[in-house]
Amino acid sequence: MYLKLALRNIRRSVRDYAVYFITLLFGVAVFYAFNSIGSQQILFDMETSASRSVFDSTTYILGMFSVVVACVLGFLILYANQFLIRRRKREFGTYLVLGMTPGHVSRIVLYETVLVGLLSLAVGLICGVLLSQGLSFFTAALFGTTMTNYQFVFSPDAFLVTLACFAAIYVVVAAFNTITVSRCKLIDLIRAGEKNERAGVRNPWVCLVGFVAAIAILAYAYEQLIENGLVMLDQPEFLRATIGMLVGSLLFFLSLAGFAIAVLTRMRGVYLRKLNLFTIRQIASKVNTAFLSLWAVCVLLFFSITVFSSGMGLVEVFVGGAERANPYSASLDAAVWYGPGGSEASSSGDPLERRAEMEAEAPDRLAQAESYNWDMAAALEEASPELWAETVGAWAQVSTYAAPDMTYDPLVAAAEATGADPEALRLDDLGSVRTTHLTVVSLSDFNGARALQGQEPVTLEAGTCALANNMEIVEPLARAVLDAAPTVTIAGKEYALAGPLYDTQLEDNAMAATAMIIVVPDEAVEALKAAGCIPDLQYLNVMYADNGKTAGENDAALADIVAALQPRDMGGFEKGTSGADDPYASLLWPVTRILTANEMLTQSAGLRLMITYLALYIGFIFLVSTAAILAIQQLSQTSDSAPRYRTLWKLGCDRAMINRSLLFQVLVYFLVPLGLAVCHSACAIGVLSDSMLDAIGVSSAGPITMAAALTLVIYGGYMLVTYLAARGIVKSSLQQG
Repeated sequence: MYLKLALRNIRRSVRDYAVYFITLLFGVAVFYAFNSIGSQQILFDMETSASRSVFDSTTYILGMFSVVVACVLGFLILYANQFLIRRRKREFGTYLVLGMTPGHVSRIVLYETVLVGLLSLAVGLICGVLLSQGLSFFTAALFGTTMTNYQFVFSPDAFLVTLACFAAIYVVVAAFNTITVSRCKLIDLIRAGEKNERAGVRNPWVCLVGFVAAIAILAYAYEQLIENGLVMLDQPEFLRATIGMLVGSLLFFLSLAGFAIAVLTRMRGVYLRKLNLFTIRQIASKVNTAFLSLWAVCVLLFFSITVFSSGMGLVEVFVGGAERANPYSASLDAAVWYGPGGSEASSSGDPLERRAEMEAEAPDRLAQAESYNWDMAAALEEASPELWAETVGAWAQVSTYAAPDMTYDPLVAAAEATGADPEALRLDDLGSVRTTHLTVVSLSDFNGARALQGQEPVTLEAGTCALANNMEIVEPLARAVLDAAPTVTIAGKEYALAGPLYDTQLEDNAMAATAMIIVVPDEAVEALKAAGCIPDLQYLNVMYADNGKTAGENDAALADIVAALQPRDMGGFEKGTSGADDPYASLLWPVTRILTANEMLTQSAGLRLMITYLALYIGFIFLVSTAAILAIQQLSQTSDSAPRYRTLWKLGCDRAMINRSLLFQVLVYFLVPLGLAVCHSACAIGVLSDSMLDAIGVSSAGPITMAAALTLVIYGGYMLVTYLAARGIVKSSLQQG
């Protein structure tokens, strides 16, 4: 009997359960889909698209965030359930009057909770499985590959995690419902429908002062963020901006209702028109009592929008242009004297002293390099000639030198003298560029690198040099330097800097990394050598031979070639866990590290996958959470205000006027926190764009558009459902009246 009654109650209260059911469904579907990412790896050719570790690390990170997501969803479901219990208190009182015991009523509520939970779990899992299939294609797009052996994937691990998580949430909800119903007194249940919120309004003058103060505090927070840009999280500038945003937002919602009432009551033509007086008082009443939750919703919306927009933008910062940054099959780098990160070697900073320092501290490496005339390829080919011939099809070595005669300061001064905007030159972002010695490369080395990329060779007129740069953050300065056309001094001889600006990547790297390199005639570099200079850095760029091997197999063969010359037992630099499996030692010369295009593109794809999914996961869950909270609050107020709507009906207001009032209330209640959150996000994203995205030529328009679309679908969908459910509550109330 009680089970039948529970089923009848669910069918009769479909509209009441709409927001609750949709929230459960979204939560289950998204939770399963994102926890099933690790199972998608069987769809791809891992040798050419990504390593297994990419999926393992992404699954691990998403799993950690799933704990937070589970807590958020648990709170949200419990919060939504409160609305249902509150809405039905009078119904529960009727059951008690008819002779049921509190235990019987609790059993009915328990059955309803279990039935709705099972239904939402089943439908949510079905939707989650389908969503995960769509994520498979999305994952393939992120890797820039196609699925060669598509098959329907079901993740038992994700299923069990989702089942366990939501089963635990439902147990807590069921226990909460049982305790709540059993503790209610009959008189409170019967009179529940008569209780209403008092439509109180705070002192308008106090609210006016508070509202002005809120705007001033928010303006200060924005100013701090814009003026200081991106800083570390523990810096006082960031703390001031964050605290200002939080305090200003709280004061904004605390004073908003009173301020709006004070202004609108003086606009008699608006305030007294149709149901505006009633509508405004309804909104003010809810804002006054729920300002804390509105503040929390605003902060979560700000976090959601910012995380999604900036996350998608950061994808392009870290991995955008990966193919352009890796034009060679592999690059073998020699640190020469400077150790990686300066961890093993130091220098006085004088290019003419580096050889003496290296001879004193690393004589074996210097002797070996000079015995091969600093020719990395000759040393490697001699160590393993057959494997070298089988693996390497073409190569070109690039040796950079630090010019002892000149730093970049005269070039920067010349750029400033052209009248270029100092902010556009981004000198503050370039650190100690003024005191850095000029980096030069010989024309023959530069053309060798260009030839490997299929670019035309560069020619230099007598007495001239060229400028190479492809790093976006440095490009404004590089172009201003070319406009100034200064002269540079190399080994006592002056060369006129002539255009155009050459876009040539000199090594495989995580990003375009050629920054203000001076291309000089070969005799200039020979003069530097004669003066006692040794290379600053060396890159041996190789293109693999057409040998029928995969990129991974050729990468392994290249590592074996290096290992033949410098086996692991030679010691060298500590490479950490990332290089623990390398068969070769990391030495100053001939090879410090190997960067392969296959490795860099794999890492880029993995980072793209992780950042994109984290941004989607966090953004989606927080959007659903905030929208659901607002929906439940609005429906609660509509339910509490049912007697008021019946009074309006009896006074002659037609249903269209009442529905318009409801629509306006829902719109204001949803759009005000969203509007303030958008203002916060616009400031934060603008600062992020100026500090990072614009510096490397990444547009924030795309991520912002995607964030707006996601917000429109999720947030707008909840707003529509809320309005329809509220209209149903009012309609039912009018029919009863």
